[in-house]
Amino acid sequence: MNVLIMGKGKSGLSAGRLLEKNGYSVFYYDDREKSEIPENVNLVVKSPGIPQSHPLVKYFRERDIEIVGEVEIASKYTKGKIVGITGTNGKSTTTALVYHALKKLWKGKVFIGGNFGIPVSDFAPETDKNSVSVIELSSYQIEDLKDFKCNVSVILNITPDHLNRYKTFREYAQTKLKLLKHTEQNVILNADDQLLKDFLEEKDILTFSMENPADAFFDGEKIVVKDFSLPVSSLPVRGYHNIQNFMAALLILQSLNINLRDAVSALQDFKGLEHRLEFVKIVNGITFINDSKSTNVDSLKKALLSFDKVILIAGGKDKGIDFNPIKNLIKKRVKKAFFIGEMGKKLEKLFSDVTETEFKVTLKEAIFSAYDAAESGDTVLFSPGCSSFDMFKNFEERGKIFKQIVEELK
Repeated sequence: MNVLIMGKGKSGLSAGRLLEKNGYSVFYYDDREKSEIPENVNLVVKSPGIPQSHPLVKYFRERDIEIVGEVEIASKYTKGKIVGITGTNGKSTTTALVYHALKKLWKGKVFIGGNFGIPVSDFAPETDKNSVSVIELSSYQIEDLKDFKCNVSVILNITPDHLNRYKTFREYAQTKLKLLKHTEQNVILNADDQLLKDFLEEKDILTFSMENPADAFFDGEKIVVKDFSLPVSSLPVRGYHNIQNFMAALLILQSLNINLRDAVSALQDFKGLEHRLEFVKIVNGITFINDSKSTNVDSLKKALLSFDKVILIAGGKDKGIDFNPIKNLIKKRVKKAFFIGEMGKKLEKLFSDVTETEFKVTLKEAIFSAYDAAESGDTVLFSPGCSSFDMFKNFEERGKIFKQIVEELK
């Protein structure tokens, strides 16, 4: 059987290796190399970064050739339980929380991957009937699911994102919601999310809420799950959004029959993720926070809710998202803002009537200017709210450069 791998990135190469080991004839196509298309293609494995509108995708679809993603292929070789986690924001942290606890508590092999940066194809052959695979799923990956099934799934939230790829927010949301059809047992949903409320009465739905009673809820001081409660002050990570992530993680672990007290104990040494509200350094009383993983308005909003007296650095590639909903929050929390990248001048103009704003050509200029503008007790928050691809290879590179420059400050 001839398989064409579209995209020679990490996930494509991993899927290719897995299929070759299982007797398939594998060919690769990449736009950057102008690869030739082999004859008699029976199956196409598409990189998540390649949109459905790609001419070659349309070509194969018109010829009724099956097109799937790397996660779909890998799931055919994945044994044991699968946890699928998606959401516009928080999915990486929640995935990491669940994996961190299971590594200590699960009596079997535990794997982590998907959009987390590790292709599922890398570890699928190592799974067995007693293992658990915790898989972070982006909307791009969910698009290409067909027969994939997970035992437990979570949708943390759905807010505007990737509108440079999807025609409307509705199309993006429907892609996220598709995960519900690929769940065999427990579905966990954010009861505060307007788009998810229509599904809350369905069978086997567990909920978490910051506002109302739910299977896991926040009472203003504690997370409450049935007869178990946990003071928020004892969480190993800070931030309003991490209360939600923690509630979702506890419900996942409970669904896997993990004792909640054991779970909380196992999570006490969780350090959070690099580039997600990551403490970098205090310089002359000024705190520097790296939130480079913030690539949309909602993640920027949640970062701002975590700090007072903020000097903000934001901006990046334009994804077609409306920033107007956070103007009042900017007014309340941000003393001064510095904007960079493709969206920089647009954001500078948008927020100029609610706070002092400046456009800077480079990240280094923005950091040094933010330092000069800040006073002892302020927080310089680097939370771009945009993707990185106008100036950097990815958000990881962007965050590492931010930290390197901060280290230069005296």
